[in-house]
Amino acid sequence: MKKFLLLVSIIFCGATATAQRSQDVFYGFRLGANYSTLSGGNEKWDDIDSRVGLHASFFAQVALSDSFSLQPELGVSALGVNEKELRLENGDNVQLKTNWLQVSVLARLDLGRRLFILLGPQAGVNVTERDNNDYYNYDFAAVGGIGYKMDENWAVDVRYGYGLSNIFDREFAELEDANNRWFQLGVSYKL
Repeated sequence: MKKFLLLVSIIFCGATATAQRSQDVFYGFRLGANYSTLSGGNEKWDDIDSRVGLHASFFAQVALSDSFSLQPELGVSALGVNEKELRLENGDNVQLKTNWLQVSVLARLDLGRRLFILLGPQAGVNVTERDNNDYYNYDFAAVGGIGYKMDENWAVDVRYGYGLSNIFDREFAELEDANNRWFQLGVSYKL
């Protein structure tokens, strides 16, 4: 995970430095709402209510051509399900309402003047208040979305995140399998 975050940081810094020389980099922020759930091998995740939470991120848009750019993002996102925790037979609690620090590098393809699509990988680190009973730390996901530019600065987009890794670890991962799944609706402002 540390190697992945280092690689993302190097790509972000290198792309930003290259684009700054050509004046084709833009910065901004994105705010919105998540609708998230857990999915996995156990059917009990289907019986737990989904969670509505918030997300906020900063991004850079690094133009590589007139219609293609890289969009690295760094943000926080409230994911999980609506139930606060799950008590295990050994007395430990597993928190199910989680907050994640997320880093993504999205490819952005402009489909004309207004419409665009986003696709790329994302890595997350759990930043929920934790103790010795933690059962999860990291998350890897694929993100895809479609957006609409309202003008040169404002845009709105909807995204879907598909968790690729079991968010649980330690001995609990042998018993349970859960992946983050979420829809995001976001409004972004390019500075």
